[in-house]
Amino acid sequence: MTLATDNGSHQAFLGHQPIGRRAVAGGLIATALASGLGGAKTAAAQGKPPLVVAAGTDIITLDPCRIAGGNDYLFFANVFEGLYSHDENGRLAPAVAESHTVSPDGLKYEFVLRSNARFHNGDRVTAEDVRFSWQRAIAPETRNPRASVLVANIADVEVLGERRCRVLLKARDASFMENLGEYWYIISKRHAESAGEAAFERQPIGTGPFAFVERRIRSHIKLRSFDEHWGRVPQVGEVTIKIIPDDQSRLAQVQTGESDLVINIPPVLAAPLQRMPDLKVIRAPSFQNIYVAINALGGNPILAKSEVRRALNMAIDKNILLRTVMLGFGTAQDLPCSPGLLGCDVSVQPYGFQPDKAREILSKAGFEFNKPLRMVGQGSGRVPQARETLQGVATFLNRIGIKTEITMLDYGAWIAVYGGKEKDPAVDLIFANFTDYNSDPSGRLLRSMRTGASYSWYSNPEVDALLAKMNDFSSPEERASFLHRLFAKLHEEAPLIPLWSTDSIYAASRTIKWKPTPNVSWPVLWNVEKAG
Repeated sequence: MTLATDNGSHQAFLGHQPIGRRAVAGGLIATALASGLGGAKTAAAQGKPPLVVAAGTDIITLDPCRIAGGNDYLFFANVFEGLYSHDENGRLAPAVAESHTVSPDGLKYEFVLRSNARFHNGDRVTAEDVRFSWQRAIAPETRNPRASVLVANIADVEVLGERRCRVLLKARDASFMENLGEYWYIISKRHAESAGEAAFERQPIGTGPFAFVERRIRSHIKLRSFDEHWGRVPQVGEVTIKIIPDDQSRLAQVQTGESDLVINIPPVLAAPLQRMPDLKVIRAPSFQNIYVAINALGGNPILAKSEVRRALNMAIDKNILLRTVMLGFGTAQDLPCSPGLLGCDVSVQPYGFQPDKAREILSKAGFEFNKPLRMVGQGSGRVPQARETLQGVATFLNRIGIKTEITMLDYGAWIAVYGGKEKDPAVDLIFANFTDYNSDPSGRLLRSMRTGASYSWYSNPEVDALLAKMNDFSSPEERASFLHRLFAKLHEEAPLIPLWSTDSIYAASRTIKWKPTPNVSWPVLWNVEKAG
């Protein structure tokens, strides 16, 4: 775990939380596919051009039931699939399943699996695999941090035949289909049971366009084209994803030709690249929101007051911060969502930049200005300008008399704190980001606003009741109206400080032709073309 403190007077203060043993075990040693998992198409994959990608942050786990944070989708979005997913245009599309039907009450979904859907070891995908994938995802011993979003609401998965299954829900879920691609991956029952838990995590087998080859923690991940894929057969062969946290070093990879594609380019570095003849900058719309979560759970009791949280919002000039830190590569937000997300178009009164009013509210509430707010930041590599953003927030707080202390953590340590079961009372504010996967907001809200959720630093029974009702609609219009009310309530409660939404920025060699999947903040690589 790497700690760094900003400014000489700042000190590390966290009661450090270890990353789960199973999450770490998946990457502590180099892993490779056993001979039986190599696949008959390896030679064909080697005949295609290789692709080298430079990423800023390593993944936490290789187990699709133990996804720790959004960065893990760098791996899972390329190696695993759900029954449905989203295509390169961001539209819902069949994946392992070829079709589905829904009962009038919205509680029964029947799926027909593709006849040519296969796992990377060559086994056909069956309804038994679908049922097993659900059972493992909800098993208490699995400790799936994202189970509550989708799979925990499944009452049963009935096997109707080799290629047919029926999913029975406990309650209506209007977001069910949209969330199938990222919250319920299909895994091989035969492989998982025969390999055992430890081996399964070291040798994951999915159905995605790429098969896993090797991982060396904090060094690289290797994948290969899965040429027997049902429809998304990659045009590149071996893919090497290098882990290079330093922004300048990562960018140098594409400048020297050592990498073909670089992800998470900071805006300050993107502008000069556009003038280089051999390189290009690729921007893709994203539902990624940058914000600062406020610990309202009791470590610092004053932060449990909604008027105090609103005042902290008033102290930040996010427009100036956006221009100076992100060079305008983003859109300032007043809500914990971004345009395009269902319900996010509700009209609310912005807090605005009102530093004098903020200090007045804080004074009346009994805020202790001499007691520093302890802030946790995320190291470089995952979110562009993360350190500079948190420093900018601290500067605005300092201007109204609030003292601050900043601790920067590398991604693994940060996710352990941010998503820890018990929220560290020594943390007052924590830099974070929403990384949605589709236009439905239920995933982000259930993960980060509900009492006791993995990434929630906030608790309110009234909000919990709204969240429980959020997906119980058959009318899209009625649901959109309800979500308007929910987002308006969250704006009033101010459990966090929304800053801005950002696009995904990539740098690529001119030899690369690629259309990134919109609304995700990681690269889905099956449609990459590489000349020569």
